[in-house]
Amino acid sequence: MKFAYMPDTHFGVYDQEPPSPEEAAAAFDQLIAEAELAEQVGFDAVFLPERHGRGETFVPSPLVAATAIAARTSRIQIAITVGLPTLYNPMHLAEQISMIDNLSKGRFIYGAGVGYHQGYHQTFGVDWERRGRRFEEAMQVLVLALTEDRFSFKGEFYHFDDVQLTPKPYQRPRPPIWIGSHSEGKPLDRSLDYEGWVLWTQTEWEHGAAWIRSMRARAAERGKPDWTVVVDQDGWLGDDAAAVRARHSPRWLREASFYGEHDFTAEIDPIADVKQAEGAEVALRDFESRQMHFGTPASWVERIGAVRDTLAPDWLNIRLRGPAAEYGPAYPTFEETLECIRRFGEEVLPAFR
Repeated sequence: MKFAYMPDTHFGVYDQEPPSPEEAAAAFDQLIAEAELAEQVGFDAVFLPERHGRGETFVPSPLVAATAIAARTSRIQIAITVGLPTLYNPMHLAEQISMIDNLSKGRFIYGAGVGYHQGYHQTFGVDWERRGRRFEEAMQVLVLALTEDRFSFKGEFYHFDDVQLTPKPYQRPRPPIWIGSHSEGKPLDRSLDYEGWVLWTQTEWEHGAAWIRSMRARAAERGKPDWTVVVDQDGWLGDDAAAVRARHSPRWLREASFYGEHDFTAEIDPIADVKQAEGAEVALRDFESRQMHFGTPASWVERIGAVRDTLAPDWLNIRLRGPAAEYGPAYPTFEETLECIRRFGEEVLPAFR
C-alpha cells in the first residue's frame, strides 16, 4: 500500500470573498511547501483536487500546481484526484498532461471525473445536463492525443481533423488514468476502461470492501490484474486524541455539511444548542467509523492497519487540512500543518514500510 498526501486547495471559509493577492500567493507557497515536505518525510505521492469559482478556492488550477510541484520535487508522484476534463479543450488538456509528465520525468497520474458540483461547470459555461457524454468524448480525444501519432475525431462536442500532440508524454504509451466515482453503474464502470478507481467518499467498510473486491474481479476479467484502487482518510494527528478531536473535528463536519452528506445544521454551538451538539456528535462518530480519524501516531497506525486489512487499497490518501469553519477552534497554522505532516511521515508511515 502506497501513501499520498493531499495539500488541500481550500483556504479560508466557505462562501468567503475572493482572497487578496497576498493571501493567494501565500496559499500557493504553502501548497508547494507541504508537497516538498511530504516528499522529504516519505509519502509516495501528492494528490491535488480540482475546484473552481468559490472564494475559498485559492488554487483553482491543479495542473499549474502540479507543474510547480514537479519542478520542486524529484521522487514523489503527482496525481490529479480528480480533474474535470469536461472543463477543457481535450487537446489543450493533453498538452498540459504531457508537459507535466515530461517535466517530472514520468511521475504524473491523471485522475478524471464527470463532476458532482454544478457550479464548476457553470464557471466555464459548460452544459451540466450533458456532462456524461461530453466526458466520454473528452476522454476519447485525450487518449488518442497521448498515444497516437496523428488522428481525426468527429463527435457531438469535439471535432479534430488530422491533428497531433507533440511532445508525447514521458511515460509510454501514456500516464496512468484513474477514474473518480462514488456511484455504482455507468460512472464507475468507466474506470474499468482505464488503470484505476478513486473512491473518495467512504461507504460503510464492509460494503466498501465487497464493492472493491467486485470491481477488482471485473478488472481482472478484462486482463487488468494491476488495476488500482485509491481511498482516503481525513483528520489530524497529535499527542492528546481528545484534544485533537475537539479542535479539528468541527471544520471537517463543516465540510461534510457543505456537501450535504448529513442532515444537520453546520453552525454547531454546543453551549447554545444541545440538540445541535448531539446531532453533530452522531454525525462525527459515523464519519470516524469510515472516513475520519483524530488521534495519536499509535492510533493512526492502528487505523491505517484496519483500512489496509479491510479495504486493501493500493493507495491511501491522507488529508489533514480542509477548509476552515466559520466558528469553533482556531484553524491550524502553516507551521502546525507542516509539523503534522512531518510527524505523520516520521511516526506513522514507517510502520507500513
